[in-house]
Amino acid sequence: MFKNHPKGGRQATIVLLPLLLVTACSTREDTTKVPAEHIVGNWKGPDGERISFSADREFTATGLDSKKLATADCPGGKSNGAWGFFVDDANGSHRSETAKSGSWIGLGLARKYLDWGCLLDFAVVDGGKTLCATLDPDDPCSLDVRFTREK
Repeated sequence: MFKNHPKGGRQATIVLLPLLLVTACSTREDTTKVPAEHIVGNWKGPDGERISFSADREFTATGLDSKKLATADCPGGKSNGAWGFFVDDANGSHRSETAKSGSWIGLGLARKYLDWGCLLDFAVVDGGKTLCATLDPDDPCSLDVRFTREK
C-alpha cells in the first residue's frame, strides 16, 4: 500500500498507533435493556456476594463488602432496600422504582444511623445474563464483579 513512498509506512503507523491503543485499552461493554421480570430472582457474585431482587422492587443482599466491592461502602451482613432501573427524563438521570425495563439498575440501601447509602449500581450485560457492579456510568463493569443468576 505504501511501497512507493519511503515514509508512507512509518506515517501510517504513527497515525494508527494511538487509535489502536485506545481501542485495546477500552473496557466498555454493551449493555442490554431487559424487562423488570428478567431481574427478579437470585443472583450471585464470584466471592459469595448474593442479591435477591423481588417483583415489588425490594431486594435483600449479603456480602456487598467483598474486597472488590469495598469502595462502594456497602454492608457485608444482610441488608435490604429498594431497586429500580435508571431512567432519563426532565429530572435528569435517576433511579425509578416504576420503570418497566432498563439496562442499568440502582440500589437504594436502607442503613441505620448513617446519612449516606451504599453507592452501587449494576449494568445489565452479556445479553442480560450478567449484572456488572459499577461505580462509573462510563464503564459498566468498573468494579470487575459480575453477578449471574443462581440456579
